[in-house]
Amino acid sequence: MLEQAERWGADGRHRDGAKVAEAVLARPDATSGQQAHAREALSLHRLRLGDFEASVHQGLLAMEYFVASDDLLRQSKLHCTLALAYHETALNEQALRHVLAALEAARACGSRTAEFWALSRSAMVHEAMGDPTRGMQLSRQALDLARTLDDPEAGFAALNNLGDTCIEVARGQKALGLDASIALQEGLIHVRGAVDAAQVLGHTFYESMALSNLVSILIELEEYPEAREQAYRAKEMARANGYRNLEVNNDAQIAAIVRAQGNLDEATAMMDAQLADPSAEEDLMLLTTLHRALFEMHKSSGRFEQALNHYEQLHELTFRMAQQTAGLQSKMLINTIEIEQARHDAERATLEAQMQRLRAEELDTAARTDPLTRLPNRRALDMELPLMLERAERDSQPLCAAMIDFDHFKQVNDVYGHGVGDEVLIAMASMLRSVTREADLAVRMGGEEFLLVLTDTSRERAGQACERLLASVRDFTWASIGPGLSCTVSAGVAQWDGVERSSHWLARADAALYAAKHGGRDRVSIDPT
Repeated sequence: MLEQAERWGADGRHRDGAKVAEAVLARPDATSGQQAHAREALSLHRLRLGDFEASVHQGLLAMEYFVASDDLLRQSKLHCTLALAYHETALNEQALRHVLAALEAARACGSRTAEFWALSRSAMVHEAMGDPTRGMQLSRQALDLARTLDDPEAGFAALNNLGDTCIEVARGQKALGLDASIALQEGLIHVRGAVDAAQVLGHTFYESMALSNLVSILIELEEYPEAREQAYRAKEMARANGYRNLEVNNDAQIAAIVRAQGNLDEATAMMDAQLADPSAEEDLMLLTTLHRALFEMHKSSGRFEQALNHYEQLHELTFRMAQQTAGLQSKMLINTIEIEQARHDAERATLEAQMQRLRAEELDTAARTDPLTRLPNRRALDMELPLMLERAERDSQPLCAAMIDFDHFKQVNDVYGHGVGDEVLIAMASMLRSVTREADLAVRMGGEEFLLVLTDTSRERAGQACERLLASVRDFTWASIGPGLSCTVSAGVAQWDGVERSSHWLARADAALYAAKHGGRDRVSIDPT
């Protein structure tokens, strides 16, 4: 269904494509990714059908997923769609923001096709913001890039967009009293090429757009017979496919052609018939076009009462259209703000959840850490030791425990005070870290007693490690902590037999420690079991 929605978008069948995309969104089993792709397709279909508010709404929702999934290519494509939707409602600042984002994403993902579309949309937005010169530069860049691509759709768009830009440049030149023939002839070549390219693609929307541009150039060149023929052709195509905006534009073009040919009675009758059509009642743009043309024609013919009537209705319609445009702009901006606020709320909730998790982890870490030495405590030992025993049994590796205790530590506290005693314990923790590997465990058991659990280590090697530790303690410059201070420690080592309970094993290491104490201290005693 998603492939069909995208394919119909490429074929210009936007009403059918919108129905399929909406059907995907209605499915309860659609994944978040499928929903995003459906919204992306629906944003384009709604844009082409003139529903700009829905286009922006669906596009912004889809963008959330593509940003989260770091899909730069789809981000670029969707930014282009959003730029068009904002452009159509004269929200050009928002449109400019999206074309710049489209260009950045396209270049970041290395897609030259996406870069082409971003350049094309950028040209359109700059033109709408009153900078046709910059629009022409960007259009030429886009055309040069399109010629390097094997992409017929890009080729069509490059020709059509450059032709449209030529029209605006020519109108600007005419307003200044300058010769616009060169710009118009160049535009005519590009637009005729665009019509041919759209027909090869079989894309009715593209063909309707290109025909409308062709009519505009023919009017400027005063080629009225062909302009009228092409305008009716474009209008019929737009009406058959539901391209309401293009159809309204074709009506305006037909009015301009009829007036330019001097057939005021024919034009008046045609426009009166259009006004009588009930379907025109809610189309303010069409009504405005018709009343303006009728006002000017009646005025030219000296029918001033009828001209005044149309002028008054035109004035009211202009006010209503301004209100309608402002209302649509407001809705789109509010919609944008609401979606952005929802994203911010979701991000905030995620951050708060992460902070709560971090706080919980910090509390858990604090509960398993000795606050003075920053070594793991008994609680940490209770959690880690079963895992170490399991690994030692699984890998058939020896595991040793070394109980370590300061000799005559009470005298340190009595003579130098508890502050110095704390510094001695901190220094000891640092020495223990220096003799342990990542897989080992050094624990403060309480008071001046510590435990080393040494993985993949026999009791002989554990004894040697403890001898090195005792030498480090013996040689440490304790006088830097307290004048005349010296410290030693005793150690007892026991190797796990592979079956005994951990409490029995640690008790053997503790007994070996007491043996070292009774043997004169400052020594290592190894349990022979």
